[in-house]
Amino acid sequence: MILATIAPRANGEPHKKPRVSIAIVGCDDTLAREAQRIAAVELRAALVDAVVDETTTQVTATCAADSAQLRVLDPTTGKSVERSVALSREAPSARARLLALAIAELVAASWSELESNPEPKAPPAVPLAPMAVREAARGVIAPLPLEMAAVADVHFLASRDLVLGGGARTEVWVSPALFLRFDALAHYAELSRPTGTIALTMPSLSAAVGASSGSGSLRTSVSLGARFGYAWMSGVGGDTATTGYRQRGVWLGPELAVECAAWPRARVHPLLSLSLGAHLVGVRGTVDDGRDVMVTAVWSALSLGAAVR
Repeated sequence: MILATIAPRANGEPHKKPRVSIAIVGCDDTLAREAQRIAAVELRAALVDAVVDETTTQVTATCAADSAQLRVLDPTTGKSVERSVALSREAPSARARLLALAIAELVAASWSELESNPEPKAPPAVPLAPMAVREAARGVIAPLPLEMAAVADVHFLASRDLVLGGGARTEVWVSPALFLRFDALAHYAELSRPTGTIALTMPSLSAAVGASSGSGSLRTSVSLGARFGYAWMSGVGGDTATTGYRQRGVWLGPELAVECAAWPRARVHPLLSLSLGAHLVGVRGTVDDGRDVMVTAVWSALSLGAAVR
């Protein structure tokens, strides 16, 4: 038997969701309806009738005894893709979800070309869907609006001191290429000098706006913002001839960052970033007969982290 979704079309309305029709042939009605529902949820798509037009991605699933053959006709990219899925590997109660996930994966694989190759050199043989339809489909496979990350960071001061730290970062994507970035970091180091040791603590916050490019296995981004922090320095004399004292104060200034993220579509993916900044306001720790600790002038940082979409 054939089961296809039927829904009214709202002519003239903007395509807020991509449109998908799913026709399932030869499967139990209950399994087919459940597979359609789950696939639509996974794709964040609107199920519509199976009438052939240039606004609807059409899926046909043909069930056999132990498998299902899937075919997708995709007007957003002008191509068709096929695959088969072995339903017998799952218990009967789990086959609807297996079929739905296979449908969603195949459709998403087709739509991914909208992100990785938005302007193909070779035009398709059939007319493409309108731009609003293509953008609705691309929105499904584009980066999610929010990304969280935990980072480990090495801060290089103008006094040639290294300060280790880390913290948390959030990116809010306002479009597939533009984002806002906020983070909270804390650094600490015990810096040796000929006359003693200086304990340096540096918590900081930042806000930045950035743009990204790239797709597939590698995404690069550049951001520009400002970092604000506070520095505590506590000196301990190395012997009775030296005296330790404390200095503290606010530091702030602009920050430029370049970041690379590997496999950015994965739910958890690694990232590496390099930052360069300047202290418009800073703190200088004076060291007798030694190199001062300078939370001033130009600084740089190297970060390694793991992000969660």
